[in-house]
Amino acid sequence: MDQPNKPLVPELEELVYKFTELLTGEATPERVEMVKVWCLYSHMLKVMPQLIQHWASEPDHQEARGQIKQMVEQIKQWNAEKNQNPSNGSLPQ
Repeated sequence: MDQPNKPLVPELEELVYKFTELLTGEATPERVEMVKVWCLYSHMLKVMPQLIQHWASEPDHQEARGQIKQMVEQIKQWNAEKNQNPSNGSLPQ
């Protein structure tokens, strides 16, 4: 844990890159970070919905909430585009 940029579990980082690629069609660093935000936020919403509702209701967090909402919509759009293009393939068997 000496290096802040080094992942704690490199294999998980590789899995997130592959997940991002399969979900959106491409695993750029920006897309990977967006998928991480989406995954974490979605999980927190399922596990502690009251916390997320409280956080989202605070005026100081409206901009961040909007950013997360935009990220989720962008991920959905990339996924829809990927699914419409049969040449992108599917999950490996």
